[in-house]
Amino acid sequence: MKDIENTNAITLLQYIEEKGIIRIDEVLKDFENMKDKEILKEHKYEIYYSETEKSWRTYLPDDSKPNKRKPLKRRDRENLEKEIVRFYKEKQKEDNRADITLDRLYQEWLIYRRDYTSVKPKTIQEDMSEWNRFFKESSLATMKVKEIRPITLIRFFREVTRNRTHTHKRISNARSVLNGIMSYAIEEEIITHNPVSDVNFKQFTYKPIEEQSDNVFSHEDTQKLLRYLQTIHEPYSLAIQLSFYLFIRVGETKGLQWEDIDYENRFIYLHRQVTCSRTLNDDLTLSKREVTVVKQMKGNTSKGFRKQYLTDEALSILVKAKELNPHGTYIFEPNGALMTTDSFNRRLKKYCKEAGVPYYSSHKIRFYNASSAYDGKNLTTISRLMGHSKVETTLHYLRNVNKDDNIMLAYENLGLSKEGVQGCSK
Repeated sequence: MKDIENTNAITLLQYIEEKGIIRIDEVLKDFENMKDKEILKEHKYEIYYSETEKSWRTYLPDDSKPNKRKPLKRRDRENLEKEIVRFYKEKQKEDNRADITLDRLYQEWLIYRRDYTSVKPKTIQEDMSEWNRFFKESSLATMKVKEIRPITLIRFFREVTRNRTHTHKRISNARSVLNGIMSYAIEEEIITHNPVSDVNFKQFTYKPIEEQSDNVFSHEDTQKLLRYLQTIHEPYSLAIQLSFYLFIRVGETKGLQWEDIDYENRFIYLHRQVTCSRTLNDDLTLSKREVTVVKQMKGNTSKGFRKQYLTDEALSILVKAKELNPHGTYIFEPNGALMTTDSFNRRLKKYCKEAGVPYYSSHKIRFYNASSAYDGKNLTTISRLMGHSKVETTLHYLRNVNKDDNIMLAYENLGLSKEGVQGCSK
């Protein structure tokens, strides 16, 4: 038999209801009636009947009135008492709202974003990660939202950045989470001004950004990796190879179908992607990863929908993929299922190690492709092929794939003679 003393109240009530002893809805109704009686008992103003007005009367507290009270009257006592109870319950809600802490509002904000905005589950998951990293265990989390001032945030971020352990981008992510919570607080009429907007984040010290120009597959290592992969005929190997011949995202690679190929004109059309995300549950836990195929490209702009030219190498890879998966809907279906980004990158890492080249993630293949194709004049073309809505985004992808530092060529382009350049290099 269960130890009833160690059973929580909800479980106990459910057990009793299942046995037909009570009905939970009746218990809850009785409990509400009991609370209502307690409210009426605490009501400090007299409830009386006015013969002249033929109505029941009392007062309710109101700090805006000269006597700090306002009159209330109803035809019958029952309705008057209902209004008294409603007033104090609403006041309690307002008081609780005014005293809400940042941590509690953050939890509300997550559910609000899930239910009432178009934000993606992945973004919510990233925001949760930033909250846990910067705010969860801090004194800021337990502060009342209405008491948080700009100086509070300045002191908080000054301490967080004091040892230069975080980059400017990382702190910007934390700032975005805090800004979102405060904007929600304004919408909920908890505060009237967002204190984050009054903080100058340029005043803090940040971790220096590591040099990124060489953080990409080199031309030499890419050729070495591709030669190795040509000896391996399996879906991941072929998907990795094809990624080096197209301006494609890994989610788009996973979503490629045979019907997307135009063999006659040597094009493949990109108009879907495979996403993998975890949705937020009501208790703020995350669901299991869900793989979804969507006809919505990253960035959610029309620029994402595009076509790619198929080189001889790309066509050869597709022929091999067809031999492996002649009846599948998708081009790459290892074990009859869609790839995930994690499995793609794990296999890429494995093959890089076996080929003896440095490993970079699937996203860095796009960096290599953009950098290799860029000739100094075709930025707009590269941007369109990459599916970027702004060429400024494409500039971020341009890296040193040849791993050299040609100082002499740079000076030659300034108009100096070769002899002068050689003298400078000595």
